[in-house]
Amino acid sequence: MMLLSPSTASAWNIYTEMGTSAGKISGATDYFGLGTSDDSSSNLGFMGSLSFYIQSSPTRFPIKLFLGMQNRMYFVSLENPSTSLAMDTLNLAARVEFWNRFYAGAGYAPVTFKGVNGPMSLRNGGDATAYFFEGGVIWRVIPELQIALTYSMEYGLLANGVHSPAPATEYGLRFRFPIFPYEAQKGAAGEFDGFRYPFGFMK
Repeated sequence: MMLLSPSTASAWNIYTEMGTSAGKISGATDYFGLGTSDDSSSNLGFMGSLSFYIQSSPTRFPIKLFLGMQNRMYFVSLENPSTSLAMDTLNLAARVEFWNRFYAGAGYAPVTFKGVNGPMSLRNGGDATAYFFEGGVIWRVIPELQIALTYSMEYGLLANGVHSPAPATEYGLRFRFPIFPYEAQKGAAGEFDGFRYPFGFMK
């Protein structure tokens, strides 16, 4: 496997990604320490993410490996009891991208933050960790911007081995901004669809 080096950085695909999506949390009783609360799913609420990924496989390969970090946040309400759940995880993450069009990924957060009274109640989750799986379809609008339709599931894990069936599920869009968009165009990774795709191409 080839590793990123300063002399080759501009030839590699490096991007930041952010998005706001719909998300919900299910079965949060143990993970959030809610005691005898109802295990039903929360209402649909806000999910946000901020990521940074670096390609760590040769640029022209049809299947590419990316390594990076992904910050994930959930703010949702639970009706029984009436609670505003908040969760924030910082994940070490990896993605595999297929033919510049599809991707699948996973990540693990050794440190988590959670709260039961909204965003301002976020505190270190102590012995709680989390991991997630994701997949999506990529629309390469222009060299400077890509949009990814995303579905992901994140799971909480306590030190005693208890899993939480969520936190959480995400449905939404993410926006990618390549760091070297025109340098990347020199290889296959720089191909883009155009803003009229699939009805035409802006090239």
